[in-house]
Amino acid sequence: MASKQIKLRPRKHGAYNLELNQGVYDILSLFFEFKIASSTHVTRLLLQKEYQRYMYFKLTRMWQAGLLECFRPYPQALNGVPLYYFLSQKGLSALEDKGVYGRELIQKYPASQILLREDLFEHEKEISELASLEAKIVSSDLAISFKGEISSVAHGLRSEKSVEVFTPDYAAFYGYNGRQFTVYTEYERTKKSKEAMLKKIDRYLLHLDPEEQKVAILRIIFETENMEKTFWKQILYEQPELLQTLKIFTTALPFLCTSEQFREPVYATDETVDFEQGGRVVVDPSKRLKLFYFL
Repeated sequence: MASKQIKLRPRKHGAYNLELNQGVYDILSLFFEFKIASSTHVTRLLLQKEYQRYMYFKLTRMWQAGLLECFRPYPQALNGVPLYYFLSQKGLSALEDKGVYGRELIQKYPASQILLREDLFEHEKEISELASLEAKIVSSDLAISFKGEISSVAHGLRSEKSVEVFTPDYAAFYGYNGRQFTVYTEYERTKKSKEAMLKKIDRYLLHLDPEEQKVAILRIIFETENMEKTFWKQILYEQPELLQTLKIFTTALPFLCTSEQFREPVYATDETVDFEQGGRVVVDPSKRLKLFYFL
């Protein structure tokens, strides 16, 4: 069955005259990276430099100025349901004119009819939620910056055509004590075939050079813990050699409901996963690890 189409909120007044200052460009860039976000997500990702109420007002002005599109995903349940925003053509043009992103990247931003599909919205909404919660653990000795899917994609040549070979949902760059660590994040809402999942991991191995593999982590966040266990059963049975060169950390969405949980030992690795007699995968909760020792 086809997913429902979400409708844009119509503008009732003429265009608002808004100054394009650095703060506006920062917000436009954030929407380019994460496609869809609410005022809560924007406030967190800007490291709480703005109060949420003020951010809601600012996004409203940007929407009235035609830089953003706005919609409410569940119009039948208005109470407590936030408004979500994404870039309009005018907003994309402002980023291109400023030189923030090249034309080739700008053209890859999804069309509104794609972003308004219910299935894609649910995926992108969760990506913004996860990244914005992760952003809140920044401290005086820990810096984190982000790139969204479009900026993180790498291309390769195949039959003389440029094809996407590397498509994380977002990348987080942790800076601690003068060192930088990269966390490529994949959020899995649906069950992939064994072949599709292993092929996805193979792409990371092909893209990352040996030096990058030393400091990079592939983090896979599954919607449920059962999906996480299925993944480990597939990889340990089929291609355990992948784990010798690529650091893979997995967890499930229920373990990442608050920002503090991003600091906690909620991740499974090949060190914490084992088989019971009969082939059942066991993830020992007492052995789940932190993403980094310094958290």
